[in-house]
Amino acid sequence: METIPLEEIPLFAGLSDAAKAEVRSTCALREYRAGDVILEIGEIGQFLYAIAVGVVSVRAASGHHELAIVLGPGEIFGEMSLLSGAPVSAAVIAERESRIYLVTARIFDGLFADEPAFRKGIADLLAERLRLRTSNTDSVPTCALIGLTSSASALPRVLVRGVDHYAHVVEAGCFAVGARGTEELGREIDSWRASAHVGDVCVAALPAESIGEIAAHTRPGDAVLLVDDGTSRPDLALSGEWGMTDVATVRIGTAARRPGRADEVWSYRLDEAEIAAAENASEWSGRATPVLDSIARWIARRTIGIALGAGAARGFAHIGVLAVLDAAGVPIDCLSGSSIGGIVALMYAMSGSAEGAYELARLAIGSKELIRDVSILPRSALFRGHKVRRSAERFAAGRHLPDLTRPALAVAADLITGQRIVLDRGLVASAFLATSAIPGVLPPIKTAEHWLVDGALVSRIPVDLLGRWRCGLKIAVNVNTEVSAEGAHVHAELRRAMSSPLGLARVIARSFDLLAVSHGAADTQAADIVVRPHTHSLSASDFGAINSFISAGRAAAERELPDIVDAVKKLVRARTP
Repeated sequence: METIPLEEIPLFAGLSDAAKAEVRSTCALREYRAGDVILEIGEIGQFLYAIAVGVVSVRAASGHHELAIVLGPGEIFGEMSLLSGAPVSAAVIAERESRIYLVTARIFDGLFADEPAFRKGIADLLAERLRLRTSNTDSVPTCALIGLTSSASALPRVLVRGVDHYAHVVEAGCFAVGARGTEELGREIDSWRASAHVGDVCVAALPAESIGEIAAHTRPGDAVLLVDDGTSRPDLALSGEWGMTDVATVRIGTAARRPGRADEVWSYRLDEAEIAAAENASEWSGRATPVLDSIARWIARRTIGIALGAGAARGFAHIGVLAVLDAAGVPIDCLSGSSIGGIVALMYAMSGSAEGAYELARLAIGSKELIRDVSILPRSALFRGHKVRRSAERFAAGRHLPDLTRPALAVAADLITGQRIVLDRGLVASAFLATSAIPGVLPPIKTAEHWLVDGALVSRIPVDLLGRWRCGLKIAVNVNTEVSAEGAHVHAELRRAMSSPLGLARVIARSFDLLAVSHGAADTQAADIVVRPHTHSLSASDFGAINSFISAGRAAAERELPDIVDAVKKLVRARTP
């Protein structure tokens, strides 16, 4: 990728000729590899940095990426420490191979004192930094690349209309397939990004086989939509350059009608009639074109996701929460869940509604008797797990995760490495079994690479996974907010359980309860709204009390519903032109 000359970087473009000459003669051009630390927290700034080529990210003290201050070619950083003399407050990391100009503090001070255009540029930069810090960090300028197999597709045109309904789409950022080479397209994207505002979106359509050539011009948080029309299967390596870019696939025509494959992740399914309806409509209507609207909101970061927490039988409260949201017309674009939360997420995504999830739950695990197939000589677990497996296979009916009505990400723990494993492909029944394989109670699920057990060991409420679907509103449901206060009751129950042949299962379940209270509260910190059903008075092992748990979930959701509805209205309202 071509290095931008220093004088073409916007901050320096308005300098006097003498000032440009001085900056050119004194600044250094330094190279950084991907992963190199450019600035560390606590050090005193010595340079103003101007990116000639590459991408850097600014990371807070926690080490998490702050998408609002991901910077690329032509952009500046390091000015705050030079202006204030204070230590650097965030680390700056090279996201890919980069070349960066270093302007010394002495030259910076001289330019700030003597060059009006430079002072104005710094003032504008600080104002933009302030806007980014006080706005949603997910509302940064976004480049959306659409990889097509046919230039005749009307999809880019209708998606531009849909995205523009929610966010500002800059027309200069829309390119027809084959209209220009990828290098020129890349330069256009870089130029647009240098002057784009918070929330702006650039949509670029190009042949799917050429989309990898644009990787160097993307940023963390950009979006890639691959179109599968059945003529050829899109393929995009997500490693390396694409590692922090959000990628989704939409299947059209014959591709939309075929069953999902074991190695595929979930993808949108779009009927060509819906594209035609959107193209002919006088105004955008999410109700009339629901799949296109969901894709447009995905690009614009207007999707709504819900994370369902672990909690054994208490997790049936999730169904009550989902029922209230369904009745209120809250669109659930994606779900994530751990243990029973993963099970309910999968059931909801299979059936498409809370009512359907209830029917599946009632048939599959509505009674704790369904899991009781005791092993006479226990090895890896008290129960052999045959009944649970048959139940899962019966209600999943051989479906794969891509066949769900919407994406649902369940999590499991690898018993060998301790890693969290996100179950995003393969059979629905396998995901059902893996996310809920309570250690010591049900046997681990063996795959080619892992021994999988209950996801609650590593992630109680996986709110962070909603970021995979660019959620602008993240709802979490925590069914373990407190330990039962009825100490005498719990004491008596545990005493009876430990005197019975299967008492170990109850002891394990109680131990999970204790872990859940503190861990669940920490996991929900990333959520925008938290729903907390009051389930502590009911036993987490009482799978027969499904209706009582659902009622508790309904009551909790109704308490939070005004805030949820208000947040949804703000998120999906049409933008003001």
